[in-house]
Amino acid sequence: MIDGHDLEIFVTAAHLQNFSATAQTLHISQPAITQRIQSLERQLQVQLFQRQGRRVALSEEGAYMLPLAEDLLLRSKRLQEMMRSLQGEVVGHLILGCSTTSGKYVIPGLLARFCEKYPGVRATVRVESRLRMLELLRQYEVHFAFSTARIEHPEITYHRFFDDEVVLIAPHCHPWAERETITPPELLLERVILREERSGTYGAMKEALVEADIASNELRTVMTLGNSEAIIMAVEEGIGVGFVPKTAALRSLQLGGISIIPIQGIQMGYTIWMACNTIHPATAVQIHFMDMLRHEAVEPSIQVGPRCRYLQEVPKTAWG
Repeated sequence: MIDGHDLEIFVTAAHLQNFSATAQTLHISQPAITQRIQSLERQLQVQLFQRQGRRVALSEEGAYMLPLAEDLLLRSKRLQEMMRSLQGEVVGHLILGCSTTSGKYVIPGLLARFCEKYPGVRATVRVESRLRMLELLRQYEVHFAFSTARIEHPEITYHRFFDDEVVLIAPHCHPWAERETITPPELLLERVILREERSGTYGAMKEALVEADIASNELRTVMTLGNSEAIIMAVEEGIGVGFVPKTAALRSLQLGGISIIPIQGIQMGYTIWMACNTIHPATAVQIHFMDMLRHEAVEPSIQVGPRCRYLQEVPKTAWG
């Protein structure tokens, strides 16, 4: 019978393609790694790796075996988690993927409450591009993925997770900060800092401005940045005004570095979707996490004082 530890060594070595790196990852000596691989090869009567100096590569037989070994390890871990959960102890590893600014601010608070409730759970958040995140979900390297876009795939289903607002921010000393609102045409007179066109923030802004008969290319764009945190810093430095998700703006708003500027007749926002893999059955940890999302309010990690008059109540999780 194949030893589960040998399978774990094989899978790790297959991904790292280096026995030394495998030894460091698994905290085992390199000679022990080599011996366990050789023992597995003798037991299966196949060569699993082709040695190429310090590096190794999967043989044809090893490549065929890899997904089967990964599936066995996954089922073994799931069995252990389910048995422990039957005893009232929820344990396991929860891996979340995120490609949105809003998600980066909302998810840590959720995970903190979840891990406090279930101390036996270890959580990891991976921040990747939208397409990369959905690919990791399909490969089951993340258990849930949070994205502003729904890319249809037969192996993926979506739940509505959180609605965020996109706001216009300006330096706290900007003349607009003293006003109740500005008109849409006034945007054309100010220097603007934008996100890249692929982002959910840019898409929400562009769609809302079209309703006000303003094209995004009419704005005096002085800078395009790849994340909302950079836009906030640039606004604080007085480079211009910018559009960011409200959840990202909360900390600087609390500290008094920026002001949120309402625009007459314009509401900007987007939905964050939680994507789930429909092929792999949920583990006990994943089931409990989804149950928490159904019953708890989604809140950003940053708490904001009452002096921030533009803040509204953060909506509860919406499932649909």
